[in-house]
Amino acid sequence: MLHDPALTLAADTEPSLPRWQQIAQALRDDIVAGRFLPGERMPNELVLAERFGVNRHTLRQAVKALADSGFVRVLHGRGTFVRELVLDYALQRRTRLTQNLAESGERAQRELRHAEVVAAGTWAAPLRLQAREKVEVLHTRAIVRGRVIGVSVSAFPWRRFEGVAAAFAQTGSVTASLRRYGVSDYTRARSVVSCRMPTADEADALARPTSAPVLVVDYVNVDAQGVPVEAGTTLFASDAVQLSVSPEDFHAD
Repeated sequence: MLHDPALTLAADTEPSLPRWQQIAQALRDDIVAGRFLPGERMPNELVLAERFGVNRHTLRQAVKALADSGFVRVLHGRGTFVRELVLDYALQRRTRLTQNLAESGERAQRELRHAEVVAAGTWAAPLRLQAREKVEVLHTRAIVRGRVIGVSVSAFPWRRFEGVAAAFAQTGSVTASLRRYGVSDYTRARSVVSCRMPTADEADALARPTSAPVLVVDYVNVDAQGVPVEAGTTLFASDAVQLSVSPEDFHAD
């Protein structure tokens, strides 16, 4: 049987892992890359065992690992199906979108839609600025498996972070962009979560109907000295993201 090289073990699969873990990693990469789509039935055990050159017991270990981690669901008598994309997004002191998704085995692409420099206005209070001071506002979106999961509007004090939009366009990361300005670390000072219906523009940006509710997170991030470095609002597609908070995320300083 001929195999597509893209569907065999990836070149970066860790060779020191047990064989079943290597297979689970390869299948997870297939799902993340969109080679198996949400809701799609995966090839049966015999086909997958032949693909990887293993017995069915080894393959079942790999599939069980995928099921335990939420990538697939096994319906006895029907087969193994790719789960719909539902991401667990942790709200914590160091909330990082890319890191959050990486811990779930997902890869996020961050895109800059557009940016502008404006008077602080409503951003003044969370950023502790005067209303007439300037902020650089970034409009971004996050894409996982080719699907938009969230759109953000975030503001940065312009005097301190002039040109941050260009840095983000190059890095695709707020964390990496802020490092260019000497901010090596920042923490979440505030997160307010709500739910509402999107506007027509928001629904269009999320590629969702206006009848599908969105999760809204308003937030403020501060540097090591407690000075605000970013304030923003992220809208998540409620059918693709669930927000989680652990008790250890709350502690007295």
